[in-house]
Amino acid sequence: MADPHDNDDDVCEEEAPRRPSLLDVREEDATKSCALRTDSPRAFPAVHPDAAALAARHPWTEHIPLFSASSRGLGPKGAIALGLCYFLNKGLGSYLVNYARYAMFRNRYGVDGTRYQRLSTLYTMGWSVKAFSASVSDTFALFGYTKRWYSAGSCVLGAAFVLAFGLLPAKEASANTGAGFMFLTNFCMANIDILSEGHYSRILSKRPAAGPALVSWIWVFIFSASLISAVIQGPVSDQHNPQVGLFISAGAQVVTVVFFIFNWYGERLNKIERYEDFRVAEAARKALLSSTSYGSEPAVGVDVKNLHPELSSDAERNIPTADAAVEALSDELVAVRAADVDEESDEDEALRAFSSSPYMSTFCCGAVEVNKEVFFRNWRLFVYSAIMVSCVVVQCLVTVFGNSHDLGWSSLAVAVTCCSVAFWACTFVAAKAIVFVFLDMLLYLQLPGVMDSFYMATEKCYPEGPHFSYTFYNTIGSIISNFAGIAGVTAFTYVFSKHSYYLVFIVTTVLKVVGSIFDIIIVERWNLYIGIPDHAMYIMGDSIVFQVCKELAWMPVVLLFSRICPRGSESMIYALAAGFSNMGQSMSSTIGSLFIELVWPVKTTGVNGCDFHNVQMLLLVAHILITLAVIPLSFLLLPRARICDAIDVDGHASRQPPKEAGTSGEASARSRDDEGRAEQPRPDERRA
Repeated sequence: MADPHDNDDDVCEEEAPRRPSLLDVREEDATKSCALRTDSPRAFPAVHPDAAALAARHPWTEHIPLFSASSRGLGPKGAIALGLCYFLNKGLGSYLVNYARYAMFRNRYGVDGTRYQRLSTLYTMGWSVKAFSASVSDTFALFGYTKRWYSAGSCVLGAAFVLAFGLLPAKEASANTGAGFMFLTNFCMANIDILSEGHYSRILSKRPAAGPALVSWIWVFIFSASLISAVIQGPVSDQHNPQVGLFISAGAQVVTVVFFIFNWYGERLNKIERYEDFRVAEAARKALLSSTSYGSEPAVGVDVKNLHPELSSDAERNIPTADAAVEALSDELVAVRAADVDEESDEDEALRAFSSSPYMSTFCCGAVEVNKEVFFRNWRLFVYSAIMVSCVVVQCLVTVFGNSHDLGWSSLAVAVTCCSVAFWACTFVAAKAIVFVFLDMLLYLQLPGVMDSFYMATEKCYPEGPHFSYTFYNTIGSIISNFAGIAGVTAFTYVFSKHSYYLVFIVTTVLKVVGSIFDIIIVERWNLYIGIPDHAMYIMGDSIVFQVCKELAWMPVVLLFSRICPRGSESMIYALAAGFSNMGQSMSSTIGSLFIELVWPVKTTGVNGCDFHNVQMLLLVAHILITLAVIPLSFLLLPRARICDAIDVDGHASRQPPKEAGTSGEASARSRDDEGRAEQPRPDERRA
């Protein structure tokens, strides 16, 4: 599978030369000194030792597509474990829940389309709080690790929640509880997603050459799992057993715990990671002091700046200090050039160094380690992520138990709060970008309760409807939409990567409007008058176009954040942006439910049949008129620059390669995982 992100960071530059073989790299590394001093850090090996050993024993493994390059970064065991984790967790686990939810709520629990519209929003809300999980794990190491045991616990809990979701009694009273379990299992899967991303992003900062192949490796597994999930869930839903997919999801999630129990990811102890960061920061501090003591410029590679320059006076913004160098380079989440660090740091030395460190405290007989320095440096982002969690919890409770007016006011309060706090917690340019990502998803109002019900209404309910089966709607439609998503990524790489941010969002907005017109044609049944079957018209409509637009719109956002994130805050801001995007998508479905409940009601059940005469107006307003507001907002909130231009933290563009960009491997890694991005697309949607 060709990697769509090879040119993420330097799309305007020439292609990099071919990498040496694993054996060549191994021989080169063998000649380097093993000494590691804070004043002269040893160069980090360009390939994982296990990968070099495997290539020495079995040279043919160098020719395995994607795996060979991926194992350079994580090692053979780590690459396989990471791929299988994404296959089982974000692949089978998440997609099966997504494809099963309509059948579970509408057929098994018996709720109407309006109620389903509300409850389905909790699916995406579970992916909206991943930034808080990342901040907690990076601050509080559990049993010596910042990710390993959090991920293991999430595997077990996520499997238990989805199993409970499938075992609830088949009655309407189970719907609210089922929505809660759906939220919790997605929250657990989001935890594993963001923690896995944090692990391999740190590795890629040391071995960036493995980045593009590793991202493609991961998404080959996810894409394969999405196809398998669609093939499984469609037929079992047609057989009125949608809970079978949930049981498979539970099994897939619980199996993943094996990778973390045996630490196949290869995560190192928190104290060693902190010690490694300290030595890099100390080397940078000494280099800075030696260069500035004679009035010269800071040392090459030491880019000194405040994490929040908008909070400092003009006179303070560019003053190089030793503390600034340490602050800029010593965080675990920083995209530091960790090629200056030895992967095999002396464990005993690290444990001795941090046994009484003022930067770390231990509790519960050493079971919990608190990384105080990490917290105090990023405390504003931690507070912001906590506020987002509070807003998501409130929104979930009001969605399930509140009336229409309660839901409307809570949605307004949550949106205003999260958008406002973004400007307090982040740099001004980053905050504008985060708010735009939220609004881009929010302003395309989701209508799954209406459109799912319309397309799959029975002949008794709606005699003149399309009458799609689950096999077509979930299986065939989902397979086509996934290939459409790949087309969107490819289109960005080869068509839009050298154009402005404005152009991309103008094009995606227009495509969304055009796709919605096809839905209106089907609802009005005009396609039958011109001889086009419903199935063919549906494939040309919003279900496919939306997925292309979603992928096409996310790529420039990824690159934008790779340029404007202050050092030390990259991964947390990425997680916030992805979570905020998911919140916008969830809230768009919430506002869509308010339109259905208060303005244009739709009847999806009843002895007298269904009534879809208001669907045209809903589509016109929700998918066309409101969506067009994204175009002026893009001019207001996005930088005036081409996608391939360098942009500093103040939003100033230049034609030079960006200094603040991560490596191409880092940008590629972020592009697919923070996608979020967690949403797993449904064939109709609008996808939560």
